[in-house]
This record gives sequence, C-alpha cells and structure tokens, in this order.
Amino acid sequence: EKNAETPSLRKTLDVDPRRTLAFLLYGGLYQGVCQEFIYNRLFPVIFGSGTGASVVLGKVAADMLVLTPLLCLPLAYVVKSLVFGRSFQDAIVRYSDDVMNKALLLRFWGLWGPVQCLTFGVVPTHLRVSFISCVSFFWLIILSTISSRSS
Repeated sequence: EKNAETPSLRKTLDVDPRRTLAFLLYGGLYQGVCQEFIYNRLFPVIFGSGTGASVVLGKVAADMLVLTPLLCLPLAYVVKSLVFGRSFQDAIVRYSDDVMNKALLLRFWGLWGPVQCLTFGVVPTHLRVSFISCVSFFWLIILSTISSRSS
C-alpha cells in the first residue's frame, strides 16, 4: 500500500510522458527510418561505400554541416512542439535559441563528430543505425535536458 508521503515513481524520476513520447517518435521516425536511408542508401551513392579517409570525412562533413543543422536537430524540435500542441514556428524559435544561447550545435558536434567517424570508418554498414541508436540514447538525454529548459 502506498502512503501519502511516498513520492510517485513519475515524480521521483521527474518523467514527463509528453516529452518522452516526443523523443520516442523522433528516435523512431528519424533514426529508425531516415538515417537508415540516408546513411546506408544515399551516402554510398554520393560519397562511395569505402572507409577511406576522404569518404569518411565527406560523410561526416555532410552529416555535421548539412543534415544536423537543417534536418536532424530541427526535426527533434518540431516533433516535440507538435506533441506539446505548439506551432512549427515555435519549434524553430526554440531550436534557434538553443543553438545561439545554449551551444546546441557545439555540443552535438563534440559528441557526434568523433562518433560519426567511427560509424562511417569502422562500424559495418548493417550495424550503423544500431550503433548510432545506442549512442543516441545518451545524446537524447542531453538534448532533452537542453531543450526542456526552454519548454
């Protein structure tokens, strides 16, 4: 029997079901579907399928400088805004604020630059999305913390 002084599990862990849903949707849609296509189908066509330095650096640069600021991170903010009943414009404002005032891209690049070098240079193609998903578990905790401050 739960007494009135015992905090609920939700309060103890400070879990927000809507925020959890937003990151679950983002992880499933972007990482599960988009990254599989981009990294394993599109990038080999554009950059080649080898693991030489020029191929790996081309893939990492495209990911860090194009996909991340224009698709990956904005999409996380859009999904979260939709789950919370906010507008697309609100998502972009929050994303821009976190980039400009909370060093979001610098934090992303600090973790994901080296990770993506491993992804494209060492990890076998069929394990890339799984590898990224494992690292993403920790990244989403960081991203959730950064983005929740502006919720």
